[in-house]
Amino acid sequence: MLLMAALVAGFALGAGPAVGAKHSKSRLVVRKARAHGHLPALPAGRPPLVGTLSVPSTTPTTTTDPAPTTPAPTCPTALGVTEDEYHTNLSRSALCPGSVLIQLRNDGEDDHDLKIVDLDHGTVVATWAIAHPGDAVQKHVTLPSGTYRLFCTLSDGNGVHDDLGMHAVITVG
Repeated sequence: MLLMAALVAGFALGAGPAVGAKHSKSRLVVRKARAHGHLPALPAGRPPLVGTLSVPSTTPTTTTDPAPTTPAPTCPTALGVTEDEYHTNLSRSALCPGSVLIQLRNDGEDDHDLKIVDLDHGTVVATWAIAHPGDAVQKHVTLPSGTYRLFCTLSDGNGVHDDLGMHAVITVG
Protein backbone atom coordinates (compact mmCIF):
# COMPACT_ATOMS: atom_id res chain seq x y z
CA MET A 1 0.00 0.00 0.00
CA LEU A 2 2.80 2.42 0.93
CA LEU A 3 4.79 1.46 -2.14
CA MET A 4 1.79 2.19 -4.36
CA ALA A 5 1.28 5.58 -2.69
CA ALA A 6 4.97 6.42 -3.18
CA LEU A 7 4.81 5.47 -6.87
CA VAL A 8 1.70 7.58 -7.42
CA ALA A 9 3.30 10.53 -5.62
CA GLY A 10 6.51 10.09 -7.61
CA PHE A 11 4.69 10.14 -10.94
CA ALA A 12 2.63 13.14 -9.84
CA LEU A 13 5.86 15.03 -9.09
CA GLY A 14 7.40 14.18 -12.46
CA ALA A 15 9.56 11.23 -11.41
CA GLY A 16 8.17 8.96 -14.13
CA PRO A 17 9.62 8.39 -17.59
CA ALA A 18 10.38 11.51 -19.60
CA VAL A 19 7.62 12.71 -21.87
CA GLY A 20 8.38 11.66 -25.44
CA ALA A 21 11.22 9.37 -24.34
CA LYS A 22 10.53 6.11 -26.06
CA HIS A 23 13.90 4.47 -25.50
CA SER A 24 16.03 3.93 -22.43
CA LYS A 25 18.84 6.00 -23.98
CA SER A 26 16.49 8.98 -24.31
CA ARG A 27 15.42 8.61 -20.67
CA LEU A 28 19.08 8.50 -19.61
CA VAL A 29 19.77 11.76 -21.46
CA VAL A 30 16.79 13.40 -19.75
CA ARG A 31 17.88 12.10 -16.32
CA LYS A 32 21.38 13.48 -16.84
CA ALA A 33 19.94 16.82 -17.95
CA ARG A 34 17.82 16.96 -14.77
CA ALA A 35 20.83 16.07 -12.64
CA HIS A 36 22.77 18.99 -14.10
CA GLY A 37 19.94 21.44 -13.55
CA HIS A 38 18.63 21.43 -17.11
CA LEU A 39 14.99 20.50 -16.98
CA PRO A 40 13.05 19.66 -20.13
CA ALA A 41 10.08 21.84 -21.01
CA LEU A 42 6.87 20.89 -19.25
CA PRO A 43 4.16 19.30 -21.36
CA ALA A 44 1.10 21.40 -22.12
CA GLY A 45 -1.52 21.39 -19.39
CA ARG A 46 0.94 20.62 -16.60
CA PRO A 47 1.40 23.49 -14.12
CA PRO A 48 4.91 24.59 -13.22
CA LEU A 49 6.34 23.77 -9.80
CA VAL A 50 5.53 26.18 -7.02
CA GLY A 51 7.98 29.05 -6.95
CA THR A 52 9.15 28.75 -10.56
CA LEU A 53 8.54 31.26 -13.29
CA SER A 54 7.06 30.00 -16.57
CA VAL A 55 8.65 32.89 -18.52
CA PRO A 56 12.03 34.25 -17.49
CA SER A 57 11.86 37.85 -16.40
CA THR A 58 14.32 40.34 -17.89
CA THR A 59 13.54 43.17 -15.51
CA PRO A 60 15.29 43.07 -12.17
CA THR A 61 13.01 43.01 -9.21
CA THR A 62 13.82 44.67 -5.94
CA THR A 63 12.12 44.05 -2.69
CA THR A 64 12.21 46.22 0.33
CA ASP A 65 12.33 44.06 3.40
CA PRO A 66 11.11 45.74 6.55
CA ALA A 67 13.79 46.38 9.12
CA PRO A 68 14.24 43.27 11.23
CA THR A 69 12.77 43.63 14.65
CA THR A 70 14.73 42.12 17.47
CA PRO A 71 12.67 40.95 20.39
CA ALA A 72 13.39 42.55 23.71
CA PRO A 73 15.94 40.42 25.54
CA THR A 74 14.40 38.31 28.21
CA CYS A 75 16.06 38.57 31.52
CA PRO A 76 15.55 35.65 33.91
CA THR A 77 14.45 36.57 37.42
CA ALA A 78 14.03 33.06 38.83
CA LEU A 79 16.48 30.31 39.64
CA GLY A 80 15.92 26.65 40.40
CA VAL A 81 18.53 24.96 42.59
CA THR A 82 18.31 21.17 42.75
CA GLU A 83 20.47 19.32 45.25
CA ASP A 84 21.10 15.63 45.63
CA GLU A 85 23.96 13.52 46.87
CA TYR A 86 26.85 15.59 46.19
CA HIS A 87 25.59 17.72 43.31
CA THR A 88 24.16 21.23 43.13
CA ASN A 89 22.45 21.86 39.78
CA LEU A 90 21.22 25.28 38.63
CA SER A 91 18.42 25.87 36.14
CA ARG A 92 20.51 28.65 34.53
CA SER A 93 23.95 30.17 34.85
CA ALA A 94 23.02 33.86 34.67
CA LEU A 95 20.33 36.12 36.15
CA CYS A 96 19.33 39.76 36.00
CA PRO A 97 20.09 42.02 38.93
CA GLY A 98 17.27 42.85 41.30
CA SER A 99 14.63 40.76 43.01
CA VAL A 100 15.07 37.07 42.17
CA LEU A 101 12.96 34.08 43.17
CA ILE A 102 15.20 31.16 44.14
CA GLN A 103 13.75 27.72 44.76
CA LEU A 104 15.77 25.04 46.56
CA ARG A 105 14.63 21.49 45.79
CA ASN A 106 16.10 18.47 47.60
CA ASP A 107 16.01 15.53 45.18
CA GLY A 108 18.43 13.50 47.27
CA GLU A 109 18.07 10.96 50.03
CA ASP A 110 19.87 13.04 52.69
CA ASP A 111 19.15 16.46 54.20
CA HIS A 112 20.67 19.47 52.42
CA ASP A 113 20.69 23.25 52.84
CA LEU A 114 21.84 26.22 50.77
CA LYS A 115 24.00 29.27 51.35
CA ILE A 116 24.67 32.04 48.81
CA VAL A 117 27.84 34.11 49.11
CA ASP A 118 28.69 37.22 47.07
CA LEU A 119 32.18 36.40 45.76
CA ASP A 120 32.94 40.04 44.92
CA HIS A 121 32.39 41.20 48.51
CA GLY A 122 32.70 37.99 50.55
CA THR A 123 29.31 38.49 52.19
CA VAL A 124 26.54 35.99 52.85
CA VAL A 125 23.49 36.99 50.81
CA ALA A 126 20.99 34.30 51.82
CA THR A 127 20.69 30.98 53.64
CA TRP A 128 18.09 28.22 53.57
CA ALA A 129 17.34 25.98 56.52
CA ILE A 130 17.63 22.23 56.15
CA ALA A 131 15.54 20.84 53.32
CA HIS A 132 14.53 17.23 53.87
CA PRO A 133 14.34 14.79 50.93
CA GLY A 134 11.51 15.83 48.62
CA ASP A 135 11.20 19.36 50.06
CA ALA A 136 11.05 22.46 47.85
CA VAL A 137 11.52 25.85 49.53
CA GLN A 138 11.65 29.22 47.81
CA LYS A 139 12.77 32.74 48.76
CA HIS A 140 12.86 36.15 47.15
CA VAL A 141 16.40 37.55 47.25
CA THR A 142 17.72 40.86 45.94
CA LEU A 143 20.97 40.34 44.04
CA PRO A 144 23.04 43.20 42.64
CA SER A 145 25.34 42.54 39.67
CA GLY A 146 28.19 40.21 40.53
CA THR A 147 29.27 36.61 40.92
CA TYR A 148 27.74 34.36 43.57
CA ARG A 149 28.66 30.96 44.98
CA LEU A 150 25.87 28.60 46.07
CA PHE A 151 26.70 25.59 48.26
CA CYS A 152 25.46 23.11 50.87
CA THR A 153 26.95 23.64 54.32
CA LEU A 154 25.99 20.26 55.82
CA SER A 155 28.25 17.26 56.33
CA ASP A 156 27.71 13.55 56.84
CA GLY A 157 29.79 10.39 57.24
CA ASN A 158 31.34 11.01 53.80
CA GLY A 159 32.48 14.56 54.60
CA VAL A 160 31.44 18.16 54.07
CA HIS A 161 28.90 18.33 51.23
CA ASP A 162 30.56 21.43 49.73
CA ASP A 163 33.91 19.60 49.54
CA LEU A 164 32.16 16.61 47.92
CA GLY A 165 30.89 18.73 45.00
CA MET A 166 27.73 20.42 46.25
CA HIS A 167 28.48 23.93 44.95
CA ALA A 168 27.82 26.08 41.90
CA VAL A 169 28.50 29.63 40.66
CA ILE A 170 26.04 32.04 39.08
CA THR A 171 26.56 35.40 37.38
CA VAL A 172 24.13 38.27 37.92
CA GLY A 173 23.99 41.22 35.53
